[in-house]
Amino acid sequence: MISWQNIYGHEQIKADLQLLLQENKLPHALLFSGIDGIGKLLTAKMLAKSLLCFNSQQGNMACGYCNSCKMFDEQNHPDFYYLEPEGKTRKLIKIEQIRQIQAKIALSPYLSDKQVVIINDAQYLNDTAGNSLLKTLEEPIGEVFFILITSNKDMILPTILSRCMKIYFAPLSYLDVAKVLQQKIQIEEDKAKIIARLSGGSILKAMQFIDDDALALRQKALSCLQDNFSIKDIWSFIDELSGFERNKINDIMSHLQMLLRDLLLMKVNKDSDIIYNQDIKDDLLNIQNKYDEVNLLTKLTLVEEILKRLNSNADIKLILQKFILDWQNK
Repeated sequence: MISWQNIYGHEQIKADLQLLLQENKLPHALLFSGIDGIGKLLTAKMLAKSLLCFNSQQGNMACGYCNSCKMFDEQNHPDFYYLEPEGKTRKLIKIEQIRQIQAKIALSPYLSDKQVVIINDAQYLNDTAGNSLLKTLEEPIGEVFFILITSNKDMILPTILSRCMKIYFAPLSYLDVAKVLQQKIQIEEDKAKIIARLSGGSILKAMQFIDDDALALRQKALSCLQDNFSIKDIWSFIDELSGFERNKINDIMSHLQMLLRDLLLMKVNKDSDIIYNQDIKDDLLNIQNKYDEVNLLTKLTLVEEILKRLNSNADIKLILQKFILDWQNK
């Protein structure tokens, strides 16, 4: 059973949404944006549950015991519709999916007096699907509420953005992430805090780090900063990384990005408590003098470039070869 208390952080957003519910001023289209894994979808579902609740007029939260709340928690509410991208290699929300939703909401609600549609990863709406959705947002029929969720609102049609109330979800604090890790998977507090700092405020990322042994991947990234590669070392390192899955290479480069950020912060700010990698602060202090600020910024640009290329279909080995050679020359 979901409740507002299940949602970590975002206290002001929760308070604002509950007030809009209480005053019956919630707009018919909302856009929740922010990085993945910070509670956008859970908040959207809780908002939907509250809208559909039989007793919602008595307060600003779903009661949890009426037939509507029970059916929502059982994931079979007839007036709630959930949409997400289809496809394994190329994710898309297609016009057929939008048309199916439009046909359903054209009918009267079955159980509640409202209908709610959540569109997750709305950045994957193709142009035809987006334009079709726009017509519905411009001319809503009855008490239908749309909640769009995205990690990249710049990919969404501007005309759709203009029809939505936009709510930005900031990354969670590392303490909130650590608390979730301790409660959900019962890892020790110290390790939970280390992983939480590396997660960038995303519970999803923190969970992935645990599954993929984030600390071992971070060590690979740290070796790029500690080692002076010979030509033989370069090819050996490329061969080793080429054996990893693309998503793990992406994680290694994300760790490298955070390490470079930490080194830059340590150059310009004596307060090292603000760095991500608190637990290896001594290692960073030992290599700090190897690089000046210009060099660190140049290397950071290289990492940002390879992260973009990893999202393409380019050959992994060629991407890594260019990266390591450029890294050595900068």
